[in-house]
Amino acid sequence: MQDLLIRNADVVVTMNPARQELRGTDIHLRGGVIVALGAGLVVPGARVIEAGGRVVTPGLINTHHHLYQTLTRAVPGGQDALLFGWLKTLYPIWARFGPGEMFTSAQVGLAELALSGCTLTSDHLYLY
Repeated sequence: MQDLLIRNADVVVTMNPARQELRGTDIHLRGGVIVALGAGLVVPGARVIEAGGRVVTPGLINTHHHLYQTLTRAVPGGQDALLFGWLKTLYPIWARFGPGEMFTSAQVGLAELALSGCTLTSDHLYLY
């Protein structure tokens, strides 16, 4: 795996005990693991991401998700419904989901999570 250098981030939010926010910082990753932080790092052959004007944070964790529900999020009968009305509207749809719908729904849901900064989720799939 090629080394990665995230260069000149405006702010790097750390999760160290002091909860430091580092300014104008480079991040060197090897094999997906941070191996160095600092300004002006030189890493020959690394893929470089210019991060000026950006904030770098640790990945977010979503601890409770139902990825199969991604495809039915905008069903009109489920909009603004109370719990049991929502369930009565959506259970018949979910009951017809097969492997293809589950796969597509998971792909879309995972892409949305990644785009919002989530790097880990726990999915609760309890359909048939």
